[in-house]
Amino acid sequence: MTIKNIFAWILFGLILQETSALLITEGWRIQKGDNSAWSQPNFDDSAWKAIPVGQPWEKGGLPKYDGYAWYRLKLTIPSTLDEKARAEKHQKLLLNLGKIDDVDTTFFNGVKVGATGDPSNPSDSWTQERKYEIPLNLVRWNKDNVIAVKVFDHDGNGGLHKGPYTLSAPAWNHFIKIKLGLGRGDGIYPSSESTRLTAIIQNEGLESLSGTISWQVHNETWRIENRGPALSAQKADLSLKVKRDTPVSYLFSPPTPGFYHVTCSFSKGDNSKTVSQTMLIGFAPEEAERLPDTPEDMDTFWKDAKAELAMVRPKFKISPSPKHSTSEVACYLVEMRSLGNLLIRGWFQVPKKNGPHPALLRVPGYKGNMQPITMINDMAVLSLNIRGHGNSQDEISSEDLEFVVMGVDKPREYFYRGAFMDCLRGLDFLATQPEVDAQRLGVTGGSQGGMLSFATAALDSRVVLCAPDIPFVIDSFRAFDTTEWPGSIFRYGFKANLIKRSVASNVLRYFDPKNLASRIKCPVFMGVGLQDPVTPAPTNFAAYNQITASKEYRVHPFAGHGLPEEHYIEQLAWIRKQFAQKR
Repeated sequence: MTIKNIFAWILFGLILQETSALLITEGWRIQKGDNSAWSQPNFDDSAWKAIPVGQPWEKGGLPKYDGYAWYRLKLTIPSTLDEKARAEKHQKLLLNLGKIDDVDTTFFNGVKVGATGDPSNPSDSWTQERKYEIPLNLVRWNKDNVIAVKVFDHDGNGGLHKGPYTLSAPAWNHFIKIKLGLGRGDGIYPSSESTRLTAIIQNEGLESLSGTISWQVHNETWRIENRGPALSAQKADLSLKVKRDTPVSYLFSPPTPGFYHVTCSFSKGDNSKTVSQTMLIGFAPEEAERLPDTPEDMDTFWKDAKAELAMVRPKFKISPSPKHSTSEVACYLVEMRSLGNLLIRGWFQVPKKNGPHPALLRVPGYKGNMQPITMINDMAVLSLNIRGHGNSQDEISSEDLEFVVMGVDKPREYFYRGAFMDCLRGLDFLATQPEVDAQRLGVTGGSQGGMLSFATAALDSRVVLCAPDIPFVIDSFRAFDTTEWPGSIFRYGFKANLIKRSVASNVLRYFDPKNLASRIKCPVFMGVGLQDPVTPAPTNFAAYNQITASKEYRVHPFAGHGLPEEHYIEQLAWIRKQFAQKR
């Protein structure tokens, strides 16, 4: 045994005495690529690069890297961990790998023990804490063990970016689960009157527990330090039987229609551990008042922008892309000039069967890279990269810029003035194509793309349907004040005296979908992630409630900043139905 291993052994023993947990923060290695052999404990990873965990891999030696990479850790597990009562009773250890950006599959001694996220749709998996169970029959006591983690990063930062990192014997709280009730099933209660909130507490352990059940209701903010005192609270004694589900409830009277964070907690009373579930829940969100603050010259401002766009010759250029074409759909790389004569690009796909076809404009999320879509073969699709995104970075690069504050001191110079006009230029392209039915143009996108969808439908009457998801930058500073990100971008700007709040707030009024939505005359289908900390549900409804046209929404109660696959299946069915009605 080496000096290093002896020291680790002593350290592990001290940790076990205090917490029944091993800290596993040191000794990790990483390798770019993907190879199933890297999961095996006998693989020689000595040539791999050492990397710290608890920060993105870009800061640990893989700068500007997106894609697959593997982490590996060799560790000796003392048999004293096996002697802990919980480990003996429940025959497992608990592995905590913190948060991983974006997707992971985790192996222990070559056996898969957990996975989170989908590489084809990473969604918000980077925000989820990884906690996996290790069966005791996989553990090699007092010998080397290997944890191997395959990670896929879609874009931005990647890797094991935020701890804690522990391997522990389970305690009582690991076997208590709380499931909050969901109102009508999607986390929305249709009334803002006194409402009975419900929860089920599951005791999956081997002993009955006595303790306290607590309810707390806070405001809508996702910044925990800003939630302030509870708006409503209650405590009561509770006994949890073994292998039983215990229903609990609480009568809550919302001060106003809208959204609130509801927390249900159980504690044994010694205050050492608490099991909680917190969810954002909505009460009659269609009745929530978040009134527009539209500038008096709003119409003139956008009339001038569209007139300026009309003066720019689009110079459409279409190049076949056999790589992205199929037997049913032809794909083309498209180039065009937009506001300020900036060059933007996108991917145009059109069915090979006779048209004209309805057409869908797909617009990108923040710093996203739009690619051709393979699941649609019955309509034309333009996947447009607005300025600074994807293959449209000739003049503006996403590398070092935060678009949301770019030019925010002057409305005519703000980034989104050009971005909105890029979307209208995309419609110009579609309307000129002989394969496209110019009377059936729709727009869709998520996050920033949801904002762009709202704006495009509001500013251009050619749009006959709008399908925004988890839309971005709505109710501007009320949204920024309640989010860690993107609100942190503005808070940094204020602190560094780079941005004046009063000035930025006034500029954003021209671009806020809350102030544009009343101009939408086409049907709208909006997707909402109820637990979205980036584009919170209350802000989504701030725009939605201003729409006077036909509209509907779908709330996904457990979704964050990304929606489940079933939403997009339903959304596409809705789009097809709307296009069919416009024939």
